[in-house]
Amino acid sequence: MMRMLKMELAVFGQYLRQLALTILFMAVCFTAGKGSTSALPGIIFMMGMFSLSNSASHYDEQNDWAAFRLTMPVSRRDVVLGRYLFVVAVALAVSLLVAVVVCLLSWMGEASLLPELVANAVCLDADMIQTGVFTLAFCSAMGFVIASVSMPVFFKFGQTKATQWLPFIMMFLGVAPFMVVGFMGEDAIMAMQQALSFAETPEGLTSFAVGALIFGVACYVVSALVSLRVYKARDL
Repeated sequence: MMRMLKMELAVFGQYLRQLALTILFMAVCFTAGKGSTSALPGIIFMMGMFSLSNSASHYDEQNDWAAFRLTMPVSRRDVVLGRYLFVVAVALAVSLLVAVVVCLLSWMGEASLLPELVANAVCLDADMIQTGVFTLAFCSAMGFVIASVSMPVFFKFGQTKATQWLPFIMMFLGVAPFMVVGFMGEDAIMAMQQALSFAETPEGLTSFAVGALIFGVACYVVSALVSLRVYKARDL
């Protein structure tokens, strides 16, 4: 699997540099519009999970790289597990780097090392830090879920066919919970309202954030197992 990770780093070398510029541009625009940097690590992680999983499938189809790669000393199991590990490792590394930069900018703002306008946007107080932690948990869960849905489809069909199916799959998954609640009737609606009321409390928000993160990681693990099965049966 380490050989597969080295291949991914070689293939993604140019893309990672482009991604860094995209993240920088997006971070500046988000900070200017939102007036805060607290949510950046979570948003960057979610964006990284989506863009890396999608771009990896694109590179697989260039010059029949997916088929040629299997002539090297890597198994299909190595390809799948290496891809899943690479995507989450790079997204996590970038998110941690952004978190370090956010903390550094906050310290510089508090130390009056930045212009007042910039300092007001980057300085973090206790409430902003708490908001950033919760945003990181929920955005990370969303990133895991998005990658968990898309990656098995990419491994099964390749990017060309997958892009025809994924919009419908994502739309169905977005509508499905509301359909289930509608079928279950008023009791389900009351239970949802109670859950939302509980989520407004600090304890509830913490529970939902931790639960969402655990759910996202579990989906990612299950997705990897599904991708192993479908990729072993795929004819390249």
